Amino acid sequence: MRSIRTRFVASFVGTILGVFLVLASVGVYYLITAIEYHSAESMNLLNKEATVELDSYFSGVERAVGSLEEYLRTSTNVELYRTDEGYREKLFDALEERAVSSAKIVENVEAVYFRPDPLLYGGVSGFFLTASGDGEYKSLTPTDILAYEEDDVEHVGWYYEPIKNKGPLWMEPYANENISVYMVSYVIPVYLGRDFLGVVGMDINMNLVHEVIDELNYENSTGILFSESGNVLYHRDYPGGLLKKDFTEEFENISRFLEGDYVDSGNNYAYSAEGGKCRITVSRLENRMLLAISTPESALFQLRDSMLFRVGLSFVAALVFVIFVSMSMTKSIVSPIRELTAASSRIAKGELGQQIDYHSQDEIGSLADSIRKISVDLKVYIDYIHEQAYLDAMTGVHNKAAYMAEEARIKRLIRENMAQFSVYVFDVNGLKRMNDTKGHEYGDMMIKDAAQCIREIFGENQIYRIGGDEFVVLGKEEPEKEIRRQFARFDELLRSFNATNDKYEEELAVSKGVAVYDPEIDAEYASVFSRADEAMYNCKAEYYKTHGDRRRRS
Repeated sequence: MRSIRTRFVASFVGTILGVFLVLASVGVYYLITAIEYHSAESMNLLNKEATVELDSYFSGVERAVGSLEEYLRTSTNVELYRTDEGYREKLFDALEERAVSSAKIVENVEAVYFRPDPLLYGGVSGFFLTASGDGEYKSLTPTDILAYEEDDVEHVGWYYEPIKNKGPLWMEPYANENISVYMVSYVIPVYLGRDFLGVVGMDINMNLVHEVIDELNYENSTGILFSESGNVLYHRDYPGGLLKKDFTEEFENISRFLEGDYVDSGNNYAYSAEGGKCRITVSRLENRMLLAISTPESALFQLRDSMLFRVGLSFVAALVFVIFVSMSMTKSIVSPIRELTAASSRIAKGELGQQIDYHSQDEIGSLADSIRKISVDLKVYIDYIHEQAYLDAMTGVHNKAAYMAEEARIKRLIRENMAQFSVYVFDVNGLKRMNDTKGHEYGDMMIKDAAQCIREIFGENQIYRIGGDEFVVLGKEEPEKEIRRQFARFDELLRSFNATNDKYEEELAVSKGVAVYDPEIDAEYASVFSRADEAMYNCKAEYYKTHGDRRRRS
C-alpha cells in the first residue's frame, strides 16, 4: 500500500507537471508562431525589393523605347514618309541619334532598332545598332525581314509579334540567332493614325536580370524567373531556361503557385523538393513575368528548432526539479511559470523588450534564463532581418525598400495636408566610364565614397540608395538660403576629398538637385521628385559640358 505521503507527492508532481506542460506548450506555440510570421515577412520583403529593382529597370527600358515612338509620331509627315526616300533617311538618322542616347542611359542594352514595313520600303530598310563593348553602339546591316517566315521567332519574332499584339510587347527571353545573344526584347509597333510606320525596340541582355536574381541570398534562398505562361526563364541551375514540358517534379510542385491568389499574396507556401521541404513566395512584375523566391525550411526555421531544443532542455530540468520539491514550494513554482508563459505570449506578439525579473539558482531560474535568452536572440534575429531588408549592404545607407516605405508615409501626409519636406537627388558622374576602364570594384568605391560624403552633410537616417549610383535624401522643409548653404558645404567636401584622394585617378563628382514640397503646385509626391530629378539632370548636363561626355537624358 502506498503511503499518504507517496500519493500526495505523486499527485502534487503530476499536477505541477501537467500545468507546466500546458503552459510551456502555449508559450512554445506563441514563439513558433512569431518566428514563422517574421520569417514569412522577411521573404516577402526580399521578394518586394527584388521586384522593385527589376520593375525599375524594365520601366526604364519602356520609357526609353516609348520616347523613340513618341518622337516618330510627333515628327513624321506621313505623306513625305511614304513618297520621299530622302525625307525617310533624314528621319531615320535623327531617330538613330536619339536611339544611341537612350541606349547609353539604360544599362545592358544589346541592340536598338527601327524597322519600317519591309513590303513597302525593302527588307533591310531602317537601322540596327548593336553594343560594341566599349560603351558605344555601331550600325550593322539590318536583318532581311523578308528572308524569314513570320513564325521564325529567333530571327524576326521581334518584328511580327508586336504587330500581332497590336501594341507594346515584352517578348519572352529567347536566343536571337541574328547576333547570337540570349536576350529579352521590348518592342512597339508605331502608328500615326491608321498609318503603320514600323517597329521600334530594344534588345536587353539577360545578364543584369540574372545578377539581381542570384543576389537573393537570404537563408540559402533561390530566385526563379518565370514567363507569364509558366516557363522557367532563369534559375541558377537552368541559366538558359526550362520549358514546362521538361519540368522536373520539383518545378511541377512549384507551378501551381504561379496563378490565382498565390501571386502577390504576401504569404509563403510549402512544397516538396529534392532536398526536403521548401517555402516559396511569388510576385508579378509589371511586364507580367513572375519572380519566385524559394527557401529551404531547414534554413528558414533554424532559429525555431534551436529554441525548441532549448525549451526541451528546460522542460527536462524542470521535471527533475519538480520530483524533489515539497508541498511548501507550490506557490514558488507555479507563479514563476505563469510569469514566464505570459512573457512568452507577449514576446510572440512582438513585445520583444520584455523584462523578466525572476532570478534563482534552480531549474525554474534556468527556464527564465532560457526564455530571456530567447527574447534577446529573437530581437537580434528580427533586427538582423530588418537590416537586411532596409539597409543597402554596400554603402550602409537605406535601400530602395526603405525608400518606398518612407515615400508611402509622405504620400499619406500629403493626403492629410500635413506634409512638409524636401527631396534631394544625387547621381555620381562618370561612373560608367570608371566601370568600363577600371572595373566595377573601382566603381563601387566611388559609390561608397559618394554615400559617405552625402552622409556627412545630411546625416545618417534620411539617405536612400534607390539605384546603382543614385541617392535620395528626404529632409525637412528648408529655406532656399539653407539649401544653398548645404550644397556649398557638400561641394567643399567633394573638393577636399578629391584633393587627398589617392584610391583612383578619376575625381569624385556628384550631380545634385533639390525640390521643396509646395502644396500650391505639387498634387502628389511624384511632382516634387520629378522637379528634384530634373534639377539634378540639369546639373549633370552642365558637368558633362566641360568633361567631354555626350550622354543625354532620353
